[in-house]
Amino acid sequence: MKKLYLIILLGISATIFAQEKGIIYYGFVDALANGNANGPDYNAYMTFNKDQSYYVTAKDSLENPAKKNEQKAYLKEGGGGMISNSMAGSPQGNQVVYNIKQKTVWSNFEYKKQVYVKEDATKFVWKIVSETKKIGSFVCKKATTTFRGRNYIAWYAPNIPVSFGPWKLNGLPGLILEAYDTNKKAYWYFKSVEYPTKNKENVNNIRKQKNEKISFITIDDFKKFQIETREKMKDRMAIMKKQMPDVDFEASELSEMFIEIFE
Repeated sequence: MKKLYLIILLGISATIFAQEKGIIYYGFVDALANGNANGPDYNAYMTFNKDQSYYVTAKDSLENPAKKNEQKAYLKEGGGGMISNSMAGSPQGNQVVYNIKQKTVWSNFEYKKQVYVKEDATKFVWKIVSETKKIGSFVCKKATTTFRGRNYIAWYAPNIPVSFGPWKLNGLPGLILEAYDTNKKAYWYFKSVEYPTKNKENVNNIRKQKNEKISFITIDDFKKFQIETREKMKDRMAIMKKQMPDVDFEASELSEMFIEIFE
């Protein structure tokens, strides 16, 4: 009888642990160049358990090929803008893995080349305000924070008691369903969630291309990479100006090239 009792307890524990896994689907609007959520609209998802989350967007396999190749204008509020005939993606997408116990974040993104970063997890200082709104079937609470050059607003669901959110945003007493900076240069919106889920998508490490050898740089090296990238762009603009003196060329600001700008 004792053996049977132990087996039943182990079975219950395994069931509870399995139920801790979830998956949420987002849309992500990359409007760094324009603001006000005027930019390419990517699919994104995040899978999570009690200890870790895995987030990905701008992944080729998540997008409709026809959507990737369509030409579309994205306008700035003050005039101007851009016309894009493709959505910038990559086979593995832009990913973020956050491990609570290790207090570590691993991420990658593609900007001319794949860049992989390992850093200590940021301890976000959130201010929870007395404002709510309904997102899907969830009554969400509002919170604000500042992170690497931008002020963010997040809406989280206390009924889903995990501290994860899209990209690198985390640390609230509930799953973040919607988030954006105050200029909506980066905007994540809710599509659907399964919690608990039977989805087999892994909550594990950064996915890489087959046979790819990767190395992670530090967050300080990433700052240097940002500066070097803009300097190279300025050099290209100067060469183009010499070739076409009647045309004005202007290199993008770091805030229009990267979500994190470390100001």
